[in-house]
Amino acid sequence: MGAKRKKSEVRKRQAHIMIRVTEEEKEKIHLKAKLTGHPHRTGTFIRKVVLNYPLRSVVDEFAIDLLLQSKADLGRLGGLFKWWLTTNQDNRSAKLGEHGFQDVEALVQTIEKQQSVLLEYAKALMQFKKS
Repeated sequence: MGAKRKKSEVRKRQAHIMIRVTEEEKEKIHLKAKLTGHPHRTGTFIRKVVLNYPLRSVVDEFAIDLLLQSKADLGRLGGLFKWWLTTNQDNRSAKLGEHGFQDVEALVQTIEKQQSVLLEYAKALMQFKKS
């Protein structure tokens, strides 16, 4: 059996292209590489951009995560209000601060609608990201 090759000898990409850039250009390239999930592989980022390969955006993923976290937070908040409504079902004159029973019911409905909106935004971002 032959000797095991080193990783660098097995690589398919062996040609190098050297380019000169200003320090400002270099910083911009590194920042854009970082935002697309290539913080330590600027060469990979440049190859994907130049050859028009798809890039994934870490910023988009972060935005989707925030939307889904907000949806979950609204769900927890809505759950607490629903619990309050259930425990005060027999006492419709109960108050939550300055707000009455109907105000809290309306707030729960608004929260549920907002959850749906956030979910649709997250789905739209994910769909946009795939295209």
